[in-house]
Amino acid sequence: MAAVIQLDEVIHQPVRTRIIAYLINRTDSDYTTLKKSLGLTDGHMSTHMKVLISKKYVSMSKCFVKNKPKTTYKITDFGKERFKNYLDMLKEIIEG
Repeated sequence: MAAVIQLDEVIHQPVRTRIIAYLINRTDSDYTTLKKSLGLTDGHMSTHMKVLISKKYVSMSKCFVKNKPKTTYKITDFGKERFKNYLDMLKEIIEG
């Protein structure tokens, strides 16, 4: 009997998959750029970033630029590893 493949529940959600895929090849991304690039609402960004940050897939930093708050996100090494594993599992499913 074949082993049951368990996909990463954190990443295997369409919006979070897109966020991780966007961040994987970037040093970081600010809130506005990420939101606009993926066509997300503030609510989607907030909800999904909370999950990714709490599970340590993404880190967040805040600073002020010209007296305006700026939030920046970066994929963690853990997040990169989990995404690679996720892609490997998808390949295994596809290739049988």
